Amino acid sequence: MATKKRIAVKYCGGCNPSYERVEMIQRVQSQLRDRFLFLPHDESDIELMVLVNGCHRACANQEVNPTGILHYSVTGENDFENLMDWLTSLDQKGDL
Repeated sequence: MATKKRIAVKYCGGCNPSYERVEMIQRVQSQLRDRFLFLPHDESDIELMVLVNGCHRACANQEVNPTGILHYSVTGENDFENLMDWLTSLDQKGDL
């Protein structure tokens, strides 16, 4: 069995969310749990990071500097499919 890739999830402060941030990430986790291990952003040895912003101000991007770590920034519900495509593509190409 292949080792699951470790993804850190960093949420913004949630001061003005325009969508259900946690619910969206739960859907991603549900669909990709066989390939990825989703962890809090402060875990060690992460391979990817998803920055989950509640709005287009993208505060989570400013609070974390994922230098050297591939990351994807989500700012709304419309990013769900793009995030799924990005994660699936990385997994299939074996870029990690």
